[in-house]
Amino acid sequence: MTNIEAQRLKAVRQFDLFEFNLHKGLEDILELAADICQTPVAFITLIDEDMQLFKVCRGFQLDRSPRNATSFCNHAIMHNEVMVVPDAMQDERFVNNSFVTSPLNVRFYAGAPLATEDGHNIGTLCVYDAYAKELAEEKKNLLGILARQSIHLMELEMSLKTIRAKTAQIALQNDTLMDIAFTQSHEFRRPLANIMGIMNLIKDDDYTAPTEYLKHMDAAVTELDEKVKMVVKSTEIARQMVMA
Repeated sequence: MTNIEAQRLKAVRQFDLFEFNLHKGLEDILELAADICQTPVAFITLIDEDMQLFKVCRGFQLDRSPRNATSFCNHAIMHNEVMVVPDAMQDERFVNNSFVTSPLNVRFYAGAPLATEDGHNIGTLCVYDAYAKELAEEKKNLLGILARQSIHLMELEMSLKTIRAKTAQIALQNDTLMDIAFTQSHEFRRPLANIMGIMNLIKDDDYTAPTEYLKHMDAAVTELDEKVKMVVKSTEIARQMVMA
């Protein structure tokens, strides 16, 4: 596997949690693509290492199919422009494709790559038909435009998800810091009160402190030191949360 392909697959996996089935905008784009190209079938795919995943479909339902040498979409992501196959039976690359030889009887295919902002072709916007035909240049251009709009919608949704997740994380961090501040402010009061109380007793005795006072002072100072260490540890945890 080349480094470029590894980076492409990483980009594909970033969309694993994208809720394609809830995105009406992508369905509308497929309807436009099918109308423009006059085909009964349109779909959006993601191409991972071994499979092509049909994420949004119009005109047929399929979850996935193998990514192999005869796969239309596998060839489509190798280019940055729209790929058109007028008649798959006349194209040696696809004559043995399972969609061509099966009852689907695919003859015509047109696919535009879905290119991320980083330039990785993660999948395709495609149309199928059972009849061979040509696709006019202006329609190819429109299919490419729809593909770009599709990936823009997908990336926008992913960005919004990231922002929402980050906002929730910040809110959690703020709550954590408030809890730390509230808890520690109360935790410090007891040892400080003990130290101050013992100091007042020592002052009353003209700074001649009995051993018992000093023992209580030592215990209070030790407790206070432990509270300081707790604050330092909690602050470090909060700092790591902010940096995450």
